[in-house]
Amino acid sequence: MGIPLRLAATVLMCVGLSACVRTIEGSVAMTTEPGGQTPTSTTSTSTSRTRTSSPQTTSEVPAPPNAMTMKCDEFTQLDQAERLAVVNEILSQENSVFGQLGDEFAESMANTMCQFMPDETVHEVLTGFTPP
Repeated sequence: MGIPLRLAATVLMCVGLSACVRTIEGSVAMTTEPGGQTPTSTTSTSTSRTRTSSPQTTSEVPAPPNAMTMKCDEFTQLDQAERLAVVNEILSQENSVFGQLGDEFAESMANTMCQFMPDETVHEVLTGFTPP
């Protein structure tokens, strides 16, 4: 599979995932059912998450020695902690757009993409090029 096709597939998946989040402005419908008193003032709290540009390490399992050259068919057979270790190893040595979104997102994307491209390496899936 050529790099342009892989890049197109990656972009398509990212766009598809970003389309899943949508906020609709408006108001809540009022009901005629009797209920409790409506508060006169409301306090809204919001939390925000700051994304870092470096991958977050959440796996305490060491990466296998072949993490940089591991094929997707082998990667999909690992448990989540082992997959996170492989992803963290790759992201710690290479620049990838998935690293900016966190290691768990990168692991999920790699696991999903590897199911469709079992002969590729995890490194190629996450970075778009063959490891050195």
